[in-house]
Amino acid sequence: MADEMVLETQQWLNKAYGNVSGFKKVTEDGKTGWTTIYALIRGLQHELGITELSDNFGEETSKRYDEKVVPKLKEGYKGNIVYLLQGAFWCKGIGPGGLNGEFSNYTQEALTKLQNEAGFPNGDGDFNSKWAKALFDMSAFVIVEGGDEKIRGMQQWLNVNYNNYFGILPCDGIYQRATNTALIYALQSEEGLPPESEAIEGKPFANGNYGNKTVELTPTLQSGDSGSFVEILQYGLYVNGFYQSGVFDGNYSDKVASEVTKFASFMNYDSTDYSAGVANLTIIKGLLTSNGNTNRNSNALDTSTQLSNQDILNFKQFGFQIIGRYLTGSVGTGSDKRDKNLTTDEINKIVSAGLSIFPIYEDGGYEEDYFTIYQGYKDAFLASKAARDLGFPEGATIYFAVDVDLQEGDIDGTAGQYMIGVVNGLAATEFYPGIYGTRNVCLHGEKLGMKYSFVSNMSYGWSGNLGYKMPDNWAFDQFIEYPIGGTPIDQGASSGKDKGYTKFDQNPDRTIMPQDALDSITSGKLFQGKVKFDKSVVVLDEPYLKITTSAATVFKKEGNGPSFNIKNGKIVSDDSVSLKDYLAKTFHLPSVGADLVIDKLGNSTISSSFNAGNLSFKLSTSDQNIFKLTLTYNVQKVNEKPLSGELSMTLEIEFDPLAFVTEKVSGLASDVLALVPKFLEVIGVAALIIVAVLAIGATAPVDVVGAVAAFLLTFITKAITV
Repeated sequence: MADEMVLETQQWLNKAYGNVSGFKKVTEDGKTGWTTIYALIRGLQHELGITELSDNFGEETSKRYDEKVVPKLKEGYKGNIVYLLQGAFWCKGIGPGGLNGEFSNYTQEALTKLQNEAGFPNGDGDFNSKWAKALFDMSAFVIVEGGDEKIRGMQQWLNVNYNNYFGILPCDGIYQRATNTALIYALQSEEGLPPESEAIEGKPFANGNYGNKTVELTPTLQSGDSGSFVEILQYGLYVNGFYQSGVFDGNYSDKVASEVTKFASFMNYDSTDYSAGVANLTIIKGLLTSNGNTNRNSNALDTSTQLSNQDILNFKQFGFQIIGRYLTGSVGTGSDKRDKNLTTDEINKIVSAGLSIFPIYEDGGYEEDYFTIYQGYKDAFLASKAARDLGFPEGATIYFAVDVDLQEGDIDGTAGQYMIGVVNGLAATEFYPGIYGTRNVCLHGEKLGMKYSFVSNMSYGWSGNLGYKMPDNWAFDQFIEYPIGGTPIDQGASSGKDKGYTKFDQNPDRTIMPQDALDSITSGKLFQGKVKFDKSVVVLDEPYLKITTSAATVFKKEGNGPSFNIKNGKIVSDDSVSLKDYLAKTFHLPSVGADLVIDKLGNSTISSSFNAGNLSFKLSTSDQNIFKLTLTYNVQKVNEKPLSGELSMTLEIEFDPLAFVTEKVSGLASDVLALVPKFLEVIGVAALIIVAVLAIGATAPVDVVGAVAAFLLTFITKAITV
């Protein structure tokens, strides 16, 4: 929403600095955003005499601000610096009394208000560069949507006590990367480590990373202790989902001890690594970092190496009981390339040694653009086939890898879509979906239907692991990598939810061959014996309707639109994507018309043997108002058996709606018939989708034509004349 004073700020910036080298003009729309903030920073740098302007409020900007601006910040000061401060306050939502370049008592009140909101009820003296840096930024100092008052209180407490380590934190009530890092700084401060600005050469200093010196200095806390260490512990418990009703007073009470024990139980820490109710390194580092105490004991690992008997013996001697192995693929390139897929021989070795196995699928997933709903569906099929071929039992969970650090705002449109595809793709199989990824990705997956999470906590610096708690459904917790006997492994903890698998059954009767599945689906007389792999065959050719079909041993995706699930021979119209909404928004079907299409599909079966799959389609039109629908069915399960390989069947349907309605749809009033030419796309889309569903099971062309004619009579009467 546009703001009058933000607009005035933008207009002033462009007028004042539009001709300055290195300044980037802003759009004058009254909307606060990073481009306006960056323009304010560049304007400030110009006023400070910096010639190489940048978007960063860095050390040189801070130094010159403290030297040239701070001494002048008092009532009566005038100039562009004040304009910039006032503009920044308007962007922050704090009124400084105008935009006039005059430092007044209103400007001072704005400075004090920002300091109050940051946790300083009586202000903080001079408005120096640490405050200016917080002002010239998009960070919020009031609670935002989804924010938590207790977390905001923690942010304010951190600001008041430790700002010389990290500057001024946002106080928005959101626990995120900067807040997580600030808690580590607080711990380091209490350990006696100085901020970098006060460090002595060659001596350790606080850096916000939980490194070896921080580990060495981490205290052990227990009932009766008090002070800032305990308050850091209390906040650490809270942001991880524990100590929700406790007070943050720095006293190690029985409540704190109880919550520490609950956290240790949730993380399934080995009893050799902690004592009940006592917060040692394992507890404290586990609360403040994703990887926790990397020297702790655990019973799980994963590896991309095809294992020898010696490898398995080594793992067993180290106390490991559960091994994660990849279902498919290879690692490395060139001469270093090697297979990483689990083999039957390997299964026999592992199981014979008394260890169990859990399956991982990753044949991609390193780049953001890999993650689409279609890719998830395809990967679900490939993973389930590989797991089935290896004999993994019914009910096994397969962990699909999202091995990239996605930002919160990008997950829904990437990994989120991929996970929806995986969940849909596995729904008709004997396996359950699991997710491998950062804590944040796993938290999203938990909501989308992933049964268990395999959390990549080892990547402790990734944004998706900083400021996020462990998902409740975690099964495996990967926290450090190293070699055992020359074989690289990732060590992980297990929660006990997934114990891996020790019984395998390779039974080819569990599946159906693609050719047999195709024959079963196309058993209706119109299609029977006519659908061929990699060959287009015309199965119906009328002046107003032509159907051409082909099949392939790969899955396909038509167009850029969504895919729609098929269950028990019917299109699922309102699953992860609403077909009604898609028809209405993309093809402009009126609501009544979309409802009629959905109702017809709900009463129509593609093929009774087609148990599970999906469809996608695209529409095109010619100059002669001939509409063409290319629709592909991806077939996953037929006659209650999953396919042994990929199968897709494509229909290309050409339709002349005007000719069809004129010749085959009787009973329309003349005034209604006169409207038809204006609504050819709407009529064409509706009819084509119905044809695609009815044709496969039809016995003769007349069946398809008659059914479509009857449908269009109702459709045109109710939808076109509304």
